[in-house]
Amino acid sequence: MMKEKIEDCIVCRRVEELTAEPENPFLIYEFPESYLIVGDHQFYRGYCQLIYKTHAREMHELAPEIQSEIFAELMLAARAVAAAFTPWKINYSCYGNVVPHIHWHIFPRSAADPEREQVPWTRAAKFSDFATDEQTAREISLLVRREIENLI
Repeated sequence: MMKEKIEDCIVCRRVEELTAEPENPFLIYEFPESYLIVGDHQFYRGYCQLIYKTHAREMHELAPEIQSEIFAELMLAARAVAAAFTPWKINYSCYGNVVPHIHWHIFPRSAADPEREQVPWTRAAKFSDFATDEQTAREISLLVRREIENLI
């Protein structure tokens, strides 16, 4: 469950929704400091997000041991996504300019993607055409969770 939340934070509300429902298909894994969830679109198959449990805007403001734990969780999540989807490359992004809550986008990039050398956001206008339904979320969650459990 969230350690601390802010009522008007879209990420805090999203995590609260995800964790309120047992067996939510979008919730892949709960780490000590974060949640790994299936992304709301699958323009890049296997797209996930890692969300810090506590509402915070800046990584540099966290205690060093928390920073290290979050980074370890991010790398474990990325290894699991890579094992599940065998991408050509994984792109990571963590900004917080629009949504001021620490979270990472994990984009598996395919060798077949003609724009694979571009940042994933260049195709953002198309993301909504690939909205993740519950069945797809369930499939991705199962694949990635299985890989996390193999890696732990």
